[in-house]
Amino acid sequence: MARRAASVLSIDAIRRLKVALEQFAHQIGETLVTLELESRRPMEWIENDRARYWPRELRKASDRLSEARIALERCQLTSEPGEHRSCYDERKALEKAKRRLQLCEDKIPVVQRWRGKLRKELEEFKVQVSRLNGYLEADLPRALATLERMATALDQYAQAGGIGSPPDASSTSPAPGEPS
Repeated sequence: MARRAASVLSIDAIRRLKVALEQFAHQIGETLVTLELESRRPMEWIENDRARYWPRELRKASDRLSEARIALERCQLTSEPGEHRSCYDERKALEKAKRRLQLCEDKIPVVQRWRGKLRKELEEFKVQVSRLNGYLEADLPRALATLERMATALDQYAQAGGIGSPPDASSTSPAPGEPS
């Protein structure tokens, strides 16, 4: 097997790559912390804000519906038997109160459903972040150490006169016992 000379154009490029990877790791680390904090916000909004808001609104809507029914009954009772008073505003208010009550009733299970979906998505996100943190804490330091060893070895090779000198005939011919 013929040996080939290494074609290293810049040992400094390896060191720049190492520095760039270190900066990248630092930025990714900060970004992951920010993402973890931000990922909690939707869950807090669903669990703390919306989960309390819609039941409270349901109670209010129920009260408004009762008030609208009473107002319509009062209007109908105060109408004279021959009077053709329509109680239009009271009927509209009652319909509006019914729609609001229905909306509130519909929103409560929606919030519950989204709470479950968000929990599941948040757990999946945490798994992915944990996996990325594992790479940053274990694999990246090994890669950085490998790059440093490569740069150091290439520096030593260059100082020993390996770079730039043509390979001698013995290095390109097979050693005794090696197949050609």
